[in-house]
Amino acid sequence: MSQPSSWPLPAGSSRVVLPLELTSYLATHPLSRHFYPLAYGHYLSAAEHHVERTQHTDHLLIFCHRGRGHYRVQTADSWQYGSLSSGQLLLLPAGFAHAYYADAQEPWSIYWAHFSGSAAKKSMDLLGLAPPQFSLALQNWRSLLPSVTDLLNLQHQRWQKQRAVQAATLLQNLYAQLPGLTETTHTAKDFDLLALERFMQDNSHRDLDLADLAAVVGLSRYHFAKKFKTVTGTSPMRYFNELKIKLACQQLDTSTDTVRAIAQSLGFDDPYYFSRLFKKVMGLAPSDYRDSHRQF
Repeated sequence: MSQPSSWPLPAGSSRVVLPLELTSYLATHPLSRHFYPLAYGHYLSAAEHHVERTQHTDHLLIFCHRGRGHYRVQTADSWQYGSLSSGQLLLLPAGFAHAYYADAQEPWSIYWAHFSGSAAKKSMDLLGLAPPQFSLALQNWRSLLPSVTDLLNLQHQRWQKQRAVQAATLLQNLYAQLPGLTETTHTAKDFDLLALERFMQDNSHRDLDLADLAAVVGLSRYHFAKKFKTVTGTSPMRYFNELKIKLACQQLDTSTDTVRAIAQSLGFDDPYYFSRLFKKVMGLAPSDYRDSHRQF
């Protein structure tokens, strides 16, 4: 494990380093082995906090909630430099030499966690990050504070295997919420995803194609498809079709309309194609979906 900093802790700060016995246990436990903490903490007004590593064996997440800090990361081509201010998150993957430090005038206050696991290497992908980009901004991040508090409060209890698994599940839950708080989830540089979603919703009765959606945001089909997948993790047409299936589920739950009528209302002239698509998304045919929901 990359050793956490030995920065002297002032009042209000905390640092938790899990014993090797427990991290070895977490690495094999079915509930934690894919993503688990090695160390974590909260540094408050961390004046003179400075860390530099030429070797980095695990993954490190730093979230700044006040003040400012700076970092540099060595990639294959060059050093990448950046700053972190309130509401911004830095993710340093294993294997990248790096340094980070608090701003001299406005020292940062940060939550941080060293973590590992079989899925840790993919953690940047979930946030849409890839070298040379290592940081992003979060919106409404204060919604995470109850879970952060629960995680930090575990340090006041005797460390046992059960507590360690609990810490892992809390960290997993926190990380799972991050994609929904990133700015890129809602907007992209060249188009407004929320406005595009409204357009899809308003035109769910139409048989739109990729060119129609690209025209709404004023991009070529190629650039639109590429940027859309970067933002959402899926293709525009799949996103649109899954939106239609979601609306179909609502109609199946609340109306007595036939499957054919529902398909036509959502722009599907071929009810058999609609049924195949519905089953692919939902795992069962539209009629079976309606029957199963009527049992409750």
